[in-house]
Amino acid sequence: MRFEDEVGRALRLTAGAYSTEQRLLAERALARGRRRVARRRIAVAGGSAMAAALVAVAGVQVGGSGDGGGRGNPAATSGSDHDYRRFSVTREEIQNILSNGMGRAGVATAYPELKAAGSSGPDRPATASFDFGDGWGRARVTLSVRRVDPAQPGLKKLITCPPRAGSPYEECTTQSDNRAVKGYTEAGKAGGIKKWAVTMLSPQGYVIDVATYNIPSASPSPSSSSSSSSSWETAHPGVRVTPRATAPSHEPAPPLSRNPRMNPGKLRYLAMFVDASFTGAGEPNSFGTVTPGSRPEPGDILPVLKSLLPKRLHIYSEGGTGADGHVVVVDPDKGYTTYIQAVRTAGDKEFWSQTLPDGTKVGTRRTAGEQPGVIELRADALRVNGLWMSLTAYNAPSPTSKKRGAEPAITLDELKAMAVSRAWLLAR
Repeated sequence: MRFEDEVGRALRLTAGAYSTEQRLLAERALARGRRRVARRRIAVAGGSAMAAALVAVAGVQVGGSGDGGGRGNPAATSGSDHDYRRFSVTREEIQNILSNGMGRAGVATAYPELKAAGSSGPDRPATASFDFGDGWGRARVTLSVRRVDPAQPGLKKLITCPPRAGSPYEECTTQSDNRAVKGYTEAGKAGGIKKWAVTMLSPQGYVIDVATYNIPSASPSPSSSSSSSSSWETAHPGVRVTPRATAPSHEPAPPLSRNPRMNPGKLRYLAMFVDASFTGAGEPNSFGTVTPGSRPEPGDILPVLKSLLPKRLHIYSEGGTGADGHVVVVDPDKGYTTYIQAVRTAGDKEFWSQTLPDGTKVGTRRTAGEQPGVIELRADALRVNGLWMSLTAYNAPSPTSKKRGAEPAITLDELKAMAVSRAWLLAR
């Protein structure tokens, strides 16, 4: 074991017996020692080795794969976090993601029946289907998730509407990262099965297709519907299920002219929920794959906050309730101590300065804190579904403490990227 490793281990063991502020002092001392050792090693390196090291470091910094990448946030993740050849999701995981997304989209479902198929590689998409009663008969929602490199040529065509002349769709709208269409499964055949769909290209490296139909894949028999509903409610307590009377066998099927119950807005929300349920590493996270209907943990906001923090920050204390979470972090390179808090809020003073293509309102500001020299950074995001997340950061161990560093250890742009992350859609 090298000398500096022994010193670091001794400092960490010793710091564990002290208070939070004493531990932070110990960590800053350790960080300064590491930098000093690094400077000594560079000083004794030969000219060619020095040049090679500088080239390597420059390449890492320009490529963005060093400090500053955020976990679980497409806007801040580093290139090294993405391996587009890797894709692994089980049948149960993709099924739970679709079930949870349907519940969060506010769709009342009766007698749901699910089918799913996982995937173990980018050559095959993961799929799931959700047949349910919507109050006017049986309907269907399908999901497909495929692993891709977002820079791959030709992918933009998937989210770009074709010219109106000769278009197979009744309607088509394009947003910055997705395309929504309305039409029939057989183009131009009025009275046929209607299909509305949204295709989304995720910057994390996924093509997500969600679609809804005004008819299921196959109408179940009354007995199968009843048993399916009973088993579902037993396995998923708390899921909203609307009972419906079983129609007599001689009753004619409802006309196919009715529209699907899920509009493109709900489909877009479902696609964003699915996107937030996957990581840049090609696998689902633990937020979107929870058992449908399960009760959230008391600190549900906190895990999402921790997953979005830039990698360079070290967490030394944390806490929260169901509606908020906070962490005290240290940047080992600069020695700054920062308090970061995330709150699910409503009815606060609005200060929006930007509206994103998906309708999310964003506001940022920089103000003085309570103590001299303390800086408060704040970034808020209000989504069209009413979810309002507010994130604040202080260059101090708490909002009322004295400053510990010239600036917060996180920038306002990084705080904004965290606030607009789709991962908050998964916080229950």
